[in-house]
Amino acid sequence: MDEKQLLEILKTQYGMEGASVEFLREGGGHTYVVNAKQENAKQVTMKQENAEQKYLAKVIGDAFADTARQSVSVMRYLEENGFPVPKTILTKDGDAFFEMHGDLFVLMEFIDGDEPDMEKHAAEVGELVGRFHQLMEKYPRETVTRGKEFFIGRYLEFLRKKGYPRLADYEELGDRLWEKVGRQSLGICHGDLHRGNLMQSADGKIYLTDFDTICRAPIMFDLMVACDVTNYFNLQPEDVETTKQVWKEFLAGYSKYHMLSPEEIGSFPDWVSIRHFQLQATILEIYGIDCIDEGFIDSQLSWLRKWKQEV
Repeated sequence: MDEKQLLEILKTQYGMEGASVEFLREGGGHTYVVNAKQENAKQVTMKQENAEQKYLAKVIGDAFADTARQSVSVMRYLEENGFPVPKTILTKDGDAFFEMHGDLFVLMEFIDGDEPDMEKHAAEVGELVGRFHQLMEKYPRETVTRGKEFFIGRYLEFLRKKGYPRLADYEELGDRLWEKVGRQSLGICHGDLHRGNLMQSADGKIYLTDFDTICRAPIMFDLMVACDVTNYFNLQPEDVETTKQVWKEFLAGYSKYHMLSPEEIGSFPDWVSIRHFQLQATILEIYGIDCIDEGFIDSQLSWLRKWKQEV
């Protein structure tokens, strides 16, 4: 979809005259920053109507269309329940997206801000995530379920294909980790709750963004991703201590809205280890099996062993 088509969609479907678009990033689709006057009176106040505003536009191809529809559905559900997410801008016909030639066009509010500092705002983020999990208990649609195969098995299969000589060490570790967490209750998770998907505006309000990886899984996975501040490549003792403190403060906020069992709380270190299996597999799926070598796989195994000793 070229710039001319984008501008035409903004004009005809959203009532935006004289808009401009600027490419921002690519990943599962193309994302643009839109500067425009919003003429659709249903979505703006009289004071805002003639002011130029900034929006985020996503163009998603057919391969990711179902994921995008689910993401928009979750955002709309959360927005309708007063949860802080970027507002979805509706078309003139009141639709949450526009579809053309297999591409999905989604327009949303642009949140101008930065990632929150977890060392300062862990409790606030904990409250936010607790509210999110509480609301998602009543989300009316089905989502994909993620279990051992997703979190552990995918990476092991890549290691088999690469002929990694110490595969048994990873297999043993993966089985041991899943034995500890595999019976935890499932909930609807964000699925990628790293700090890049949290946005704090200038007035201090924290928003949750990017719901492309929504899934049903053990909710501790979300909590761990939000709180883990260790260096993925080089584990340092000070990072371990910071992660422990962030987790403690996050949990204090989270527990106001959503309760965890003692077993779930105690499994935090196990989920940090599982994250390395899960993330490595995702990286290999994106960049190909040859993007890492035996030395890197060895270094990750050393990281996991060191992490077990530190915690």
